[in-house]
Amino acid sequence: MKVLKYLFLFILVIIIGAAVYFSLQDGTYYITEKKIIKAPPEMIYEEISDFKNWNHWNPWTNSTEVTNTLGDITTGINGNYSFKNEYGNGSMTITALEPNKSVASEIEYHTSISDSKSVVTMTLNPVPEGTEVVWNIKGEDGLKNKVMNFILGLDLEEEIRPMYKKGLNNIEEYLLVEMKKFEISNPGLVDYGGGYILYQTTSTSMDKFSGEMAIMLQDIMKYMKEENISMYGMPMSIYEKFDHNNNSVIFSAAIPVRDRVIPATDVAVLCTYIEPTRAVKVTLKGTYDHLQETWDKGQLFMAQQGYIPGLQAPFEVYKTDPALTPNPADNITEIYLPVVEND
Repeated sequence: MKVLKYLFLFILVIIIGAAVYFSLQDGTYYITEKKIIKAPPEMIYEEISDFKNWNHWNPWTNSTEVTNTLGDITTGINGNYSFKNEYGNGSMTITALEPNKSVASEIEYHTSISDSKSVVTMTLNPVPEGTEVVWNIKGEDGLKNKVMNFILGLDLEEEIRPMYKKGLNNIEEYLLVEMKKFEISNPGLVDYGGGYILYQTTSTSMDKFSGEMAIMLQDIMKYMKEENISMYGMPMSIYEKFDHNNNSVIFSAAIPVRDRVIPATDVAVLCTYIEPTRAVKVTLKGTYDHLQETWDKGQLFMAQQGYIPGLQAPFEVYKTDPALTPNPADNITEIYLPVVEND
């Protein structure tokens, strides 16, 4: 009996000693991973603020070892999903968010031995190269978790950091593919209604075209604001003459207005009227990198239909503002190729 008594006391001392030892160990954790992603904050925010988009990039939701179930609400405050793996089950709930800047969530995890809570935050910081995404998790292990981690030899940082790196890489890979998507419509014959435009004209090389056009449109818009003139359509470029040998173009940057405007003689903005015209129209949805393909498709259609180029210069109409369109794949450009139909 004395042996059993001493054995019991010995085991009790070990248990108490272990409890004291583990209780004195720091159980707090704060793990952070960051990456600069070549995408705008708005696009990244859309991915991280709605759990139904997490299967695009999140290593855990894509794991075959984890079963995920979306909640009735997947975005906004209280948006949530639940998950199960071989050790237990848990849930993740959005607790705070700031559009295009940050998303904070609380994650709960329950096993047969212990329970835990952590706070997960993803923060978006615009930088010249794109967006710096900072992903971190913080919490504090209780006594049971400390013991379990010790017994199983688990290191949270070693477990989580590689997954965060993979997740951030996945976001960039997914969004880069999304931003490159494009569609070119089938060309068709339309009647363009014409109207007044305010414009500026210049000659430039094709590699400087976009920059020159942006400056000219800004000048026109500044003049319109000063004179309280409203837009009556979307900005456009009119291609007066191409010089393919020298890779240059004479073009006008223009903005439609409702009425005729007579600018002062010292103003570098002119007004003219575009006559109504019949034209082949073809539309690009996507980045401007695919404009040449769009022009080629429209010109091929003209040739196949036997249409003769009209006297009016061809032009592009920019239906979306790139500054207000985070995903360049959503840019819409209409190309009009004036024609004369054969009888």
